[in-house]
Amino acid sequence: MSIAKDLYLPFLKKEKVANNTYTFYFDSSKQNLTFLPGQYMRVILDIENPDNRGNSRFFTISSSPLDKKYITITTRIIQSSFKKRLADLRAGEKVKFFGPMGKFYFDENTKNNRVFLAGGIGLTPFHSMIKYAHSKKLSIQMTLIVSFSKANDMVFYDELSGIAKINSMIKVVYTITHPTEEWKGERGRISASMIGKYVPNFLEPRYLIVGPPAMVAAMEEVVENMGVPNEKIFIENFTGY
Repeated sequence: MSIAKDLYLPFLKKEKVANNTYTFYFDSSKQNLTFLPGQYMRVILDIENPDNRGNSRFFTISSSPLDKKYITITTRIIQSSFKKRLADLRAGEKVKFFGPMGKFYFDENTKNNRVFLAGGIGLTPFHSMIKYAHSKKLSIQMTLIVSFSKANDMVFYDELSGIAKINSMIKVVYTITHPTEEWKGERGRISASMIGKYVPNFLEPRYLIVGPPAMVAAMEEVVENMGVPNEKIFIENFTGY
């Protein structure tokens, strides 16, 4: 595992990926940056008048470790001094990072099948894991079930659904809690019956759960009540955006 260190990475561009949600690209081509899928970085910005949370935030790296020319972070843009500064970054501007960090990562040497349960932007570590596993053609069955409030909040839908169509080891399920009539996918919160529908041998895989604390606690309870042992459940709370 890499040792965390300070890095100064030039900002490249941002792309809108959903309602009020953007992916930010940073040039890592001149850095010897290695990380594991699912790890995160601390991002430090130069802010004149930071809010009470200060001038730094933690973000999962949403790109794959195999993307050597850049790293990305994906986040919702809300009205905070940090997010405003992030949204206003100019191409070429250098941003301070510290990392990589985190023990919530994809270990390809552990061959258990995986079930990824995510709420909203908590999908980002699983985006990195799925891209990595797909590129390496790993023989590990992965099932992603992710919940969003509305269809226009969904991130990575086309990309991950496209991967699932050509890779039989990867299954991708999006569910919407407040759907319109046009939405043809799953509806409602992630439930035991939904997990059982897409994970027939649901006691066998490892479960990785990411999202807001309330969602994570609820999903952990659901999985435990299904009989999944604690040693197969791994959680990560996203406490702020």
